[in-house]
Amino acid sequence: MPYRSEISFLGKFTWDAIRDPVYDYIDYNKEIEVKIIDSEPLQRLRRIKQLQLSYLVYPGAEHSRFQHSLGVMHLAGIFSTHIVSLVLKYHEKALEDYEPDTLVEAVRIAGLLHDVGHGPFSHAFEETILSSNELKAKGLSDHERLGLLLVEYTSISKTLKKAEEYGLPHLYDVVKKILDMREPQEPILRLVRKIVKAWIYPADIMDFLLRDSYYTGTREYGSIDYQRLIRNSYPVGSSGSIENIALDSKSLGALRSYLNNRTQMYENVYFHPVSRAFNKLLGIVLRGADEYIGLTEAVEKLGEGDPQAYIRLTDEYVVSKLVDLIDKPDIPGELKANISNLVYRRNPWKRIGSDHKIPLIAMSGRIDPAIIAFRYMSKWVKDLEEHVKDKIKAKFNGRVEPEDIWVDSNTLHPAPLSSLVEPHLFYIAYVRGGELVEAKPFNIIFFMVNEGIVPKVIVRAYAKREIVKDKELYRDLSTVIDNAIDEFFNISTLAGGITL
Repeated sequence: MPYRSEISFLGKFTWDAIRDPVYDYIDYNKEIEVKIIDSEPLQRLRRIKQLQLSYLVYPGAEHSRFQHSLGVMHLAGIFSTHIVSLVLKYHEKALEDYEPDTLVEAVRIAGLLHDVGHGPFSHAFEETILSSNELKAKGLSDHERLGLLLVEYTSISKTLKKAEEYGLPHLYDVVKKILDMREPQEPILRLVRKIVKAWIYPADIMDFLLRDSYYTGTREYGSIDYQRLIRNSYPVGSSGSIENIALDSKSLGALRSYLNNRTQMYENVYFHPVSRAFNKLLGIVLRGADEYIGLTEAVEKLGEGDPQAYIRLTDEYVVSKLVDLIDKPDIPGELKANISNLVYRRNPWKRIGSDHKIPLIAMSGRIDPAIIAFRYMSKWVKDLEEHVKDKIKAKFNGRVEPEDIWVDSNTLHPAPLSSLVEPHLFYIAYVRGGELVEAKPFNIIFFMVNEGIVPKVIVRAYAKREIVKDKELYRDLSTVIDNAIDEFFNISTLAGGITL
């Protein structure tokens, strides 16, 4: 017997459920959603790990982007049902002729599809292969763009276009607008897009915090009260245009916990020093092996309308191709050694010196130095690395080559930077008797600082293991690197020379 869905919209559909370790059950409908779930692009996500190489540190982190996608669909369904119900009740004209059922189903499907464009090893693939000038010039440098192409060039588009048969007009167009990197023009679509992504607490982030902390065994970091955040969110706007989300003032504790735990997950799991070192090695391997296994070529074919080569690209596929390269005589020896280190978990990098955590205290006004650090990251990271390597060159006079050192820098912001780099208004709702009385603009930056959740930059240095076997050299090199990093952040600011 089909599982009875608790979703108040979409009652005309037939529902079933999937067992899930995070939410117990995830509902899906058989008319539209199951066809997308069973499509090649979605099934491919079963073979792409959610956390790239984190399983080399946390053995339980073997979960997939497929699981995460189902989880985002689930939370997006709960969130959109709540928000659209309130819009229908208090701001019906703001629906702009969109059917409530269409909006809810579009948000659910956008949650299901939001990561469909990820390549093997996800963000590492994006940072190494998709970031090439060649793919940037062709508009193929972002997994969100590739996801839209997979929707367009596979059976998913046909499934969405047939939704009119079930009384869901414009479903295909609404899903594409939610998934697009640009904000939609329609206020109501800007509102529901925040439920999935580009917001302080979207379904995407809430699910990966819950799911990743579960599978890595770090639930103390990823424990968030997602139900309180969702239940106490209200659609707000002005002049009949409803496009923002307000959080009940009584739920600021849940927001504080969410921001703090998000910070803890990034610092202790996503930016774990061993994981970062293996990701560095992975990037070197992907770049070196590209011409032999056709990574860029598969992306280009997708851009030309042929998705099959890209659909084949999974973690498993790439690893098998890499292992094959080890035995081929015409492959450079350095690439073979790097592949072997990656496959058999031999980390060629050793962390050296201290962890440097530079707090970025928010200043008066609306300027957040963490956003500045993020925007200009490529410049200041290059300047930092050059500063460190100049000090090494001057001190060791050829005993240590600059290329033997790697400096890793990450901007750690409690709130998602994607929701702040292009600032959105955030509101606090004041509710009495279950009714929204007032909504006031709220400075999320000041809130974080007042709560002691401070943005920061985390800087670590790594050296090739073979050059630091000498304990005395290791100590001397650590001292020079630590002093150089401290000096860089003492004599310069991340916003130096930048006019805002």
